[in-house]
Amino acid sequence: MKRLLSITGGLLGLLALGALAVALALTFGGLRRDVKPASQAFQSPIETPTQPPYPPPATPTPPGPPATPTVVPTPVPRCTFATRPVPAEPGPPLDAYHFSEPQVVLTHTSAIGIVGWLPDGRRLLITRLTSDQSREYIETFDVQTEELQRYGEWHGFSVSFNPKPVWLASEQAVAFADKWVLYIGRGEGTPVEEVVTGLAAPYLAASPDGRRVVFFLEVTKQQPQAFDMALAQRQPLPFTLPLMSPQDLPALGQREGPTPYQAAWHLDGNRIAFYNDTGFYLTDPATGQICEIDLGPHVDGKRWAVDAQWSPNGRYLAALTTVGDPVVRFIDLTLIDMHTGEYRHFDLGHQYLAAMTWVPNGHDLLVMAEADRWDTAGANQYDMYLVDAASGSSKQMLMEYPLIFSGAYGITWSPNGQEIALACPTLMPTESTIAEGRLCVISVEVRR
Repeated sequence: MKRLLSITGGLLGLLALGALAVALALTFGGLRRDVKPASQAFQSPIETPTQPPYPPPATPTPPGPPATPTVVPTPVPRCTFATRPVPAEPGPPLDAYHFSEPQVVLTHTSAIGIVGWLPDGRRLLITRLTSDQSREYIETFDVQTEELQRYGEWHGFSVSFNPKPVWLASEQAVAFADKWVLYIGRGEGTPVEEVVTGLAAPYLAASPDGRRVVFFLEVTKQQPQAFDMALAQRQPLPFTLPLMSPQDLPALGQREGPTPYQAAWHLDGNRIAFYNDTGFYLTDPATGQICEIDLGPHVDGKRWAVDAQWSPNGRYLAALTTVGDPVVRFIDLTLIDMHTGEYRHFDLGHQYLAAMTWVPNGHDLLVMAEADRWDTAGANQYDMYLVDAASGSSKQMLMEYPLIFSGAYGITWSPNGQEIALACPTLMPTESTIAEGRLCVISVEVRR
């Protein structure tokens, strides 16, 4: 499989109708310590912890998709934050982290993609490219028993910022979108279920309990939908998102788009972040409240996110951000303190940042950056950095180890904090083609 992934060519995500091939790559270099306050204070207008994540239907819903109500869009206010800073919980110093060399735990004839750890901390949700490279297997892999279980196949190609399947903890199942259809896979021996057709884009997000999956329909691109696994039905969320016309894009420093929305569900279940190349919005799926998060200015246009992840403690929102149209000139890291609204931009001396994963303590973040180095076959190498979210300090890890394509195929930190999973393929001697796909695990020790 050719992986000429100077990530300006590797982000073929946005498979939706008319969606862009977001050929992105990633950065981290020499830390700009420019902490700037968000424009207003945060009184979380969408935080409603006493309410259920979704309002139950007032009356039983007949079989089949419910009719989508007409929702009149209203101007979206900026999110407001508390004026009093909340001290961050102390974490270990970055020098306390010690990583082992990556150890191979699974091999394959082609590429292996890393989606994430399952809550049990033993199994990983992964993808493996089929031998003819036309599809991918969606599987779980138990790092202790080496057992593989297949949940389905798709055309997703889970590389970098491409769409990814999501794990549904409540069902012990996997949701994935293929050819504009939402599927649920429950494991080997069980037929894959087709649950919703007519999707606008292949991006999905699952609620923390794995009961609901958020997506968009082609006929209602501005209004997110949720499929409730317990009720086995689709429910529209009670708000609409802005849908900017192509004529308005030049004001943002863009000419193409807009791209499909992606989503990141907060671990409290009461907030969902939606983002594309025109805006970043925080929503309450129960009340329908919505506000826009400021990602900070840039001289070349409005900063937008290609990926976003909440910290496990819910305090921070990490986003890989850029400006302009794909192919973009850079991707850096923006960290937002959701208590104060302060944002910090990171530039660690690399043009493109490729992947990120939070340490379970919610205090630190691990990122992969595309280095300005190539091996003898011409494949990009990657650098690995630990970042302290509170102080902004960083430390490069495993400097002596050649990390080839590791950022492109995903990286994830285990829930118990003791292991990191990443791709570590080998290449053909004279070209940047994968000779053998490999899944590696790094052991992590924190020495106080």
